[in-house]
Amino acid sequence: MQRTDSARVALVTGGHGFIGTHLAAGLARRGFRVVAADRTASPDERVESARLDVTSFAECLELVRAVRPHVVFHLAAFSTVDSAFSDPHASLATNIGGTANMLEAARAVRGGLARFVLASTDKVYGELCGDAYVETSRLDARGVYDVGKMAADHLVRLYGGEFGLPVAILRLCNVFGPGDPHTASRIVPRTLSRIFAAAGPLPPVVYEGSMAHGRDYVYVTDVVRALATLAFDPRACGESFNMVPAAHRATLDLVAEMIERSGEACEPHDRDRADAIRKNGYEVIPGAGLPRALEKQHCDGRKLGALGFSNQVSMAEGLRRTISSFLRSGPVRGRTR
Repeated sequence: MQRTDSARVALVTGGHGFIGTHLAAGLARRGFRVVAADRTASPDERVESARLDVTSFAECLELVRAVRPHVVFHLAAFSTVDSAFSDPHASLATNIGGTANMLEAARAVRGGLARFVLASTDKVYGELCGDAYVETSRLDARGVYDVGKMAADHLVRLYGGEFGLPVAILRLCNVFGPGDPHTASRIVPRTLSRIFAAAGPLPPVVYEGSMAHGRDYVYVTDVVRALATLAFDPRACGESFNMVPAAHRATLDLVAEMIERSGEACEPHDRDRADAIRKNGYEVIPGAGLPRALEKQHCDGRKLGALGFSNQVSMAEGLRRTISSFLRSGPVRGRTR
């Protein structure tokens, strides 16, 4: 890989994942040379692919030395609670060790680095005790995924405070939108993959005990805009920010909303599917053996809003776009639970 002027180079770890793909494409449209680093190749010809295992410090250092990025967006992680619970050692090695490796590589090379942005999560706060998390709320994560991301959060702030690395952290809520492959775990793609199953609509599944869980949701393109804000706004350097949510929903309310909106979307061209979607309703299944879930999460996003950021996509519009993407791609085949 040839070295280039770092002034317009963005390095995205986890660049071929759900958010990473959207981020890399968005940066490329803005004229950046984008290097998407991941274990697989990027399908986007506007984006340069680099193979990277973030658990290898040697690989991280070699890549940062070759790319000499202006901005590093660190998204590489075990990205779901379920996957982290299934393989805790690999999850912690990636989410903690991988973050440490990328930070140290960035510190060692430094060069023209203007910002190291971590995609964190609101789960670092643990169970919500008040009305909303603010950035100064205690970090009290408990689960495997949550603790790994909390440790990464601490490491980024450590490298900012102790070594002067120009860092920023975005604590995300539940992100949804087209292209999310996690149809077995995340509520939006899991629900829609069943509604649009190839064999005909299946009832979405809701885990027993989770129906009243409250979560914030935000559309993926607004997350891309928020990450870019933290990367390029000088006021963001050294700071942590909660994502501005598009909406707050209880799990069962969100599933019911997706059922209704999916039926409405199918109505004009496939009345039978629309009727079946509504008739199926949803199915409650046991949650035994699953990782412990937080009861309620809610972010106060006013600090990010003070930078002039606001979401452009409402919850309703985000669901419309996501459902439309399922309709365009045709029935979902393969794993739907």
